[in-house]
Amino acid sequence: MDASELLRIVRAEGLDSPVLCGVGHRHDDAVVVDRDGSRWTVYLVDEREAVIESTRRTFDSESEALERVLLKLRQVAEARRSRAARAD
Repeated sequence: MDASELLRIVRAEGLDSPVLCGVGHRHDDAVVVDRDGSRWTVYLVDEREAVIESTRRTFDSESEALERVLLKLRQVAEARRSRAARAD
């Protein structure tokens, strides 16, 4: 998977936009991917934009990292739907 494919899926599924290598808006539950040399790190941030350490994962390939981004975006969306359903 590459960034273009990820963003097509994000739009099609109505998911939050991820923060890709500094591009995008950090907000509560934002999924972030950063590149450090040949390694990619994926994590979520909290309402103060602090890294939620338990979500941090590092990958050797962009494709693996972006697969993780998509997984986390889908999980965040499902958690929000569940919270909204309980609030009703």
